[in-house]
Amino acid sequence: KNTQTIHPPTHLPKKHPKMADRNSLTRATESTDSPTPGYLYNDIAKSVSSSPTACSETATYLVRRLSSKQNHNIKYKCLKVIQMVAVNPMTRGQFKRAISADVGAIGSIKECLNYRGVADPVHGDRMYEKVRRQAKETLD
Repeated sequence: KNTQTIHPPTHLPKKHPKMADRNSLTRATESTDSPTPGYLYNDIAKSVSSSPTACSETATYLVRRLSSKQNHNIKYKCLKVIQMVAVNPMTRGQFKRAISADVGAIGSIKECLNYRGVADPVHGDRMYEKVRRQAKETLD
């Protein structure tokens, strides 16, 4: 009988997280009217700053979600997360550069400057205006 125990190799480098915790990203950009909790911006910024891979994959995720979803809350929240993480000192400008260097990302944000939809009987155009205003702030 072979009773030798197998231990994982200790010489392999630690894996860097691939991107910000998907659960945090999903919660921060959910389709509800409720505001995104402030601590989520810091959690996302912290994981973005952990590695260049995490930074670029988080940027890709947010831009893909921004451009593929039509819900005004998701668009607004994606733009807000991009803005808040880009200005967070933890990311040392890394996330901002990743977004700026991605022509598709800038294009998706600029598309939101003209975001329109069917006027709501109660809220009118206010929710679409909110997305357009946030897109402008994100680009600034």
